[in-house]
Amino acid sequence: MQNQQQPWAGSPYNYSPQGAMPLDNKQNTPPLQHPIPQHPITNFNPSVHQQPAAASPGFAQPQPQPQQQAYGYAPPTPGQGGQYNNNMYNNFGFNDPTTQLGMQFAGNAVAQGTAYMERNFNRWVDMPALRHYFNVNNMYVISKLKLILFPWRHTPWSRAVTRTETGQMDGFKPPREDINSPDLYIPVMALVTYILFCGLAAGQQGSFHPEKLYVAGCTSVAVIFAELCFTRLGCYFLNISFEASMLDLIAYSGYKYVCIIVTDLAKLLGAGKWLFWIVFLYTASSVGFFLLRSMRYVILPDAAAGPSTMNPQRKRRMWFLLTIAALQMVFMFALIN
Repeated sequence: MQNQQQPWAGSPYNYSPQGAMPLDNKQNTPPLQHPIPQHPITNFNPSVHQQPAAASPGFAQPQPQPQQQAYGYAPPTPGQGGQYNNNMYNNFGFNDPTTQLGMQFAGNAVAQGTAYMERNFNRWVDMPALRHYFNVNNMYVISKLKLILFPWRHTPWSRAVTRTETGQMDGFKPPREDINSPDLYIPVMALVTYILFCGLAAGQQGSFHPEKLYVAGCTSVAVIFAELCFTRLGCYFLNISFEASMLDLIAYSGYKYVCIIVTDLAKLLGAGKWLFWIVFLYTASSVGFFLLRSMRYVILPDAAAGPSTMNPQRKRRMWFLLTIAALQMVFMFALIN
């Protein structure tokens, strides 16, 4: 009989009349393959996302990374501390050269702008001299407020000076070392407090508006400017050698706001009409007497010569100084109302 090939020969299954049975031949079974990604994710930060090469073929399981690395930050290791601090842009993920160029350009622009502002600001304002007027402490502020409100028994009124090693005058001592030295801290704080008191008074009357704060501030600055112009013009027409600084005059003009705050406080607390006028007259007299004694070295620079030089020119200067003290009552009345 001729040998005929069985229909199931070469099949991975063993066919029999009872049914198909799989063969135990493992060589015909194809090996399992893990899928390999065809479009990998773009690597924006190689120092963070770089993974070690897998030893075996196939897709390597990702290693667990700290949570900070997801945002482009990796804590430095003991051996990489110096390298980590060398490049700030890489630490925050700014690896793009365009981004680094923009950051460097912005930093240079800010530095140049700051230097330009300092040069131009120092051209108009003497910063060392301005710091001199803000060189105060708590003891000076308390003593100065007492002196403004109760100047009647204070002595002496002359300013303390600093001298060089050869004994020559080198300027005046700062306010924290001399209570008679004018400062700008108290006038600035008093001016701001006065503006806030104006808003509080308007709120009690039910007519508050932010524009009133602006009007109060502009009026206060205008009063100081008018007083400065009056003082400078008087010194010019009376041929007074003006040796004081303009900052001294601004400080003396701003001390009146301390007395204005005291008067406004009495008014806000519900003081009667008579009590209000008593407080107003006392504070106006105290600040007038304070300026009369403090500004003597400005209007009467030759005051050390004594009363024997009471010539007509000196009399006119004395009347001018009395006028400045009397104008404080006029300015206070206008600002309080």
